[in-house]
Amino acid sequence: MNIIELKNDHEIHRYLDALDERGQKAVAVDVEAEFNLHCYGEHLCLVQIFDLENEVIIDPLRLKNSQGIRKFFEKRDLLKVMYDSMSDAALLEKAYGIRLKSVLDLRPAVALLDYPKQGLAYVLEEELGVASLNKKKFQQYNWMRRPIAKDALEYAMGDVRHLFRLKDALFAKLGRAGLLDAYLLQNLMLQDGQNGRKNRQEKYEKAKGYSRLDKSRQEMFKEIFLVRDEFAKKLNKPPDYVFSNARLLDLCKGRIRDPDFVRQGINPRIARPVQEELFGRFTEIVQRGQGASRER
Repeated sequence: MNIIELKNDHEIHRYLDALDERGQKAVAVDVEAEFNLHCYGEHLCLVQIFDLENEVIIDPLRLKNSQGIRKFFEKRDLLKVMYDSMSDAALLEKAYGIRLKSVLDLRPAVALLDYPKQGLAYVLEEELGVASLNKKKFQQYNWMRRPIAKDALEYAMGDVRHLFRLKDALFAKLGRAGLLDAYLLQNLMLQDGQNGRKNRQEKYEKAKGYSRLDKSRQEMFKEIFLVRDEFAKKLNKPPDYVFSNARLLDLCKGRIRDPDFVRQGINPRIARPVQEELFGRFTEIVQRGQGASRER
């Protein structure tokens, strides 16, 4: 089956109209995204669709401020069969102001059926005997790179083309176990919670170890985190490239007060003037935080 690329808003709208004309009210959907791994920020990189007849992709990096992409994800009378859609919904809303609507997320079904592993690759192999293609190779693939390699594109389509069959298999199990109503409720609750507190948390609040710091150290962590983010954005690099979260956490715990600890934690590949500016900003925050702690 050839993969069809929708290259502009007109083609996306025409595709949606064609689905309506066919009476096709459900599509399987997956996305690939960048989350501060290869460059700064979070980016929607690829949308993969399977409608039982066609395999379709949309390249959001070529379609800035696309009303077609917005219409696709927000179309209420088109059911999107997805797996573990929460992070995708959060990305769409935070980065693009798009509210993902009419989702059938299969992840709650897997949780209710108590699978020992709940990743999609495991469930597909367990239920359908489908092994993920080169999963390890593409786990950290740079989806910002263009053109997308043919084998990467095949990998990206690999899961979405099986979601309809997986839905049928899981629904059959849910029915036999008397869990279908519980699943439908979980799916609705999941969508109601897309704008919940977890998705509204600031990035620094989600950092590992942040919640266990006391208030003064949380404030220090926040300040340094935001300064690091500012420099990462200027460099167009992931924040961890500048200064790792683990080192930042140790710094805020006060385990190491030596300025060399700060200097050595800054990536040496960054230009010297930028390193010095960053070092000055960090040490100023640390010293101010330590002074406030002594006053208390």
